[in-house]
Amino acid sequence: MKKLLITVAAAMLAMLFMSSSGEYAHGTGPASGSGLEFVPLIYVAPDNPAPVGAAPPACTSPAPVLTYAVLHCYSPAEIAAAYGVDALHAEGTTGKGQTIVIVDSYGSPTALQDLQFFSTAFNLPQPDLTIIYPTGRPTYSNSMHGEQVGWAFETNLDLQWAHAMAPDARLVLIAANPAETEGVQGFPSMFKGEQYAVEHYPGAVLSQSFGVTEQSFQAAAQVQVARFGKVYQQAAANYITVISASGDSGSAGVDKQGRLYPYPTAQWPSSDPLVTSAGGTWLQYNWKWDPTVSAATYYSCLNSGTAFETCATPYLTYSSAPGTTEAVWREDWLLAATGGMRSSLFSTPGFQSGISPSLLQGQRGLPDLSWNAAVDGGVLIYTSFGGERVGWHVAGGTSAAAPQLAALVALANQLADEAHKQHHVGHLNPLLYALPATDFNDIVPQTFGTGAASTTLDSNAKYGTGIAGMSTTAGWDLTTGFGTPKAYNFVHDLAAALP
Repeated sequence: MKKLLITVAAAMLAMLFMSSSGEYAHGTGPASGSGLEFVPLIYVAPDNPAPVGAAPPACTSPAPVLTYAVLHCYSPAEIAAAYGVDALHAEGTTGKGQTIVIVDSYGSPTALQDLQFFSTAFNLPQPDLTIIYPTGRPTYSNSMHGEQVGWAFETNLDLQWAHAMAPDARLVLIAANPAETEGVQGFPSMFKGEQYAVEHYPGAVLSQSFGVTEQSFQAAAQVQVARFGKVYQQAAANYITVISASGDSGSAGVDKQGRLYPYPTAQWPSSDPLVTSAGGTWLQYNWKWDPTVSAATYYSCLNSGTAFETCATPYLTYSSAPGTTEAVWREDWLLAATGGMRSSLFSTPGFQSGISPSLLQGQRGLPDLSWNAAVDGGVLIYTSFGGERVGWHVAGGTSAAAPQLAALVALANQLADEAHKQHHVGHLNPLLYALPATDFNDIVPQTFGTGAASTTLDSNAKYGTGIAGMSTTAGWDLTTGFGTPKAYNFVHDLAAALP
């Protein structure tokens, strides 16, 4: 998830995301005079090519080949193997007969051709994609402070990785116009798109990678949230599952002017009990982070004017380690962390009655479950739209988690159809909270590096904000929910739970 960043953090990101070619990270531009712009919820890695003759790169893309010296990346096959999705695909559970709906602003002018290129590169079936513009098709512009470019990145990420995990599912892109802003203004356009989805695609899975700080609604909160909640009520009635990214700023939120709230906050619509909140983890598959300097040293290096590559290399040092390490998603070098907190708008729903009252304090807790959201260990996406380098990029954020988790639900819906169940999953949360703990990889605190470089990832506190994070603990917590699905068991048990 990504929003415009503020104060010192914005200044550090301005240095951090400048690559050797001058490329700027997406979604970090300056706020306009009218307030904080709501931008697509995605982080895109800075270009970090491996020098010729250096050690083997951490990431190598398919052709046209792009390498990253210290930043890792994953192909669909690697993610599928890490989470057990490959076993589902091997048995023929690939999303056949199912529909995944992606809702974004603007969409991408090259959505289909980029998805086809992605599919060919990774030997996936060619996609079945329908694109709908419920409020009119926008004219693509790569100006507008990069706003449409950012949404195009988001759209490509959502489509390509929903397809990667459910390669035979039908994809529907609903591209709203215009993009939204913090608070009430602009939301009707996005929700006209969602209303269209719930009316026309019963039994589908809907993935959304946008959100705002709950406090942004101010006095209008109850009226506006109740109005938009009717869409989710209709979705539940039509057995549509809604999954939403929990946020990328930890428990730190901003208002319409881009000012940091001085207390922990949650993101809406991820906080709505009718929505399943997708948090983030840091998946390290066949490698393990092993920093040799601290985050403070890394930022001191950046602030001295030293190049990103020079500062990042000792901080992002890693060792080759067969197997999987998975921590809460908090990348201090990126100023990013998984969203997670108690809602200020919604009280504890019935499906969370088994969670400790002392943890929830009478409120809805989020996220519900998680998936990889890291950028060092992000997913490969392909883009060819204007305003950005044509080729492969590495992307992360909880908006990478949402479409992949949506794909898992589509796989469960396929099994439900084959077993002649009465209906699809629909509102996921009551079923989710009844699944056995063995269906999840529990995410607990992890320590990386030694000595002065030792870093323990045990909360979603966003670096440099001073806002208290929520603790990562054994069992369900306010940073990763139940953890990440063990896909084979999760999908089969979810389908079996349906009447």
